Amino acid sequence: MGNYGADIQSAIAMQIKAEMAAKDWKQSDLANASGIPTSTLHRYLSGSRDIPLPVFAEIAKALDLSMIELAQRAERRLNGQDVL
Repeated sequence: MGNYGADIQSAIAMQIKAEMAAKDWKQSDLANASGIPTSTLHRYLSGSRDIPLPVFAEIAKALDLSMIELAQRAERRLNGQDVL
């Protein structure tokens, strides 16, 4: 994976954390809402593991976002732009 791939993975994890904070959710809340084990979710959000696309879809759905919305917000974050 090139630099962009690693950078966008990091931005996605940061954006997911921001979305969780906006909902006042802990990782366990997102894990329950998405059906992803808490320990696995922790590895995704810490950068220990890349987030597979089907998992990304479940996370976005749990956050009441489309995959596109979540990815666009992460990309804006990566580019230093304002994030909704």
